[in-house]
Amino acid sequence: MIDVIELVGTVFSGLSALVIEDVEDAGEVICVRARTRDEAVACPGCGTETGRVHEYRERTVADVPTDGRRVLVKVRVRRMRCPVTGCPRQTFREQVPGVLDRYQRRTTRLTARVSAVARELAGRASARLLPALGICASRHTMLRVLLKVPLPALAVPRVLGIDLSGVAFCPSVTSASVA
Repeated sequence: MIDVIELVGTVFSGLSALVIEDVEDAGEVICVRARTRDEAVACPGCGTETGRVHEYRERTVADVPTDGRRVLVKVRVRRMRCPVTGCPRQTFREQVPGVLDRYQRRTTRLTARVSAVARELAGRASARLLPALGICASRHTMLRVLLKVPLPALAVPRVLGIDLSGVAFCPSVTSASVA
């Protein structure tokens, strides 16, 4: 028999950097309550590690659908106080790399799925496909996601040739094509 905590860890394995406290079935939506781990965090301003908590805030982000239903993760994030008095960042919010990006309302893995669909189908077609996958996004959102996808690096040609095969060698002819 599988343990409930082990099952939750398996189903929500992408949230392994968080401590999952509760999972609630709310009909069409699965609500996951989680918090960050109680560990010291390095200040982004000076690099000093601190465990002093200034306050707690709750972030609500969407995660990859489970069983065809939307998943909302309500994460309790700490706002920390830097112990160095001369630090330019007196307070800062801890980050959860690999799970939550700054200012985003989607987890990193949901953003990866949405951008993969946007890369293949772009605007309206991707917005029509995503509800079948259990993800809600408008065509405008899909275009914004598509614009954030980095372009591949262009290869610079090593050799540039001029094709003179179709040009008559006559002083009056001045046109040529570049290949």
